[in-house]
Amino acid sequence: MRVLRFQIRYPTGQTEQINIEHERALIGSGAHCDIRLPVDQAAVEHVLVEVGAGGNVFARALSFEPPPMMNNIPFTQAPLPAETLLGVGQVQIYAQAADIAGGGIQTQQKKSGTSPITIIAVLLMIPAVGYLFFVEPPVDTVSTKPPKEPDLWGAPVAVCPQPSVDQALALAREKRSVADAKRERRPFHVQDGVAAVPLYELAAVCFRSGGDVESSSQAVAAANALRKELTDDYRTQRVRLEHALSVQDGKTAQRQVRILLAFTEGKPGEYVTWLSNLDRRLKIKLGSGGPPKS
Repeated sequence: MRVLRFQIRYPTGQTEQINIEHERALIGSGAHCDIRLPVDQAAVEHVLVEVGAGGNVFARALSFEPPPMMNNIPFTQAPLPAETLLGVGQVQIYAQAADIAGGGIQTQQKKSGTSPITIIAVLLMIPAVGYLFFVEPPVDTVSTKPPKEPDLWGAPVAVCPQPSVDQALALAREKRSVADAKRERRPFHVQDGVAAVPLYELAAVCFRSGGDVESSSQAVAAANALRKELTDDYRTQRVRLEHALSVQDGKTAQRQVRILLAFTEGKPGEYVTWLSNLDRRLKIKLGSGGPPKS
């Protein structure tokens, strides 16, 4: 079995080693990523690392805010030899492909000269691995779905933090502008749509504190419309996931899980943990897919 081995050093000095039992690994701050980094260091999906046909490791940049680096040089797509330093924000990563053979991990650089005993051991392992794969329980019996999904938002924003009229109006205009930009990105990045709602609500209360009733009403209308749109979409995606699991449609389930992980990004609770575990299981069974689209 091929694995990707990662040696990770965080800005705090903490180090970590992670083995991904797949030939593709997604690095980012999203809950669905194989290598999950702090949100202040990486975009939701920042770098894709995968093993090519010849066993060489390649990296592809998915975000450039900040640009990922290879040996301190920005890149778009390039080979990633084992000794090359991959930088994402202030996190330093070394990656290499390895094979699990004879109960241990053997790196690609040390794979030459395989003994006949090792070959026999691998051949004997193949039926056992195949048996374990095909007798795995159905996707929907991995664990019981938690009874309650997290709410996308709390109570609507009710108070403007700026005491003066001028400061309240300035903050309102700033938040409305940010919310407008996030709402435009909502079809491609659902997290922005979720984040836009409280921004519109804050803009509304600050416009009202500043005496601009018309702008306040417009911001309230935008917040309410986006709340309803996203709430309906969130419910629809959950229903689609439940149906996909009930009919054992793994590919559809994988897509729905990733959409729901985007909806619930950054939220605690058993439901998000359940989604993350389900995504990892589906990834092992089906292979990783592209980024979620709503």
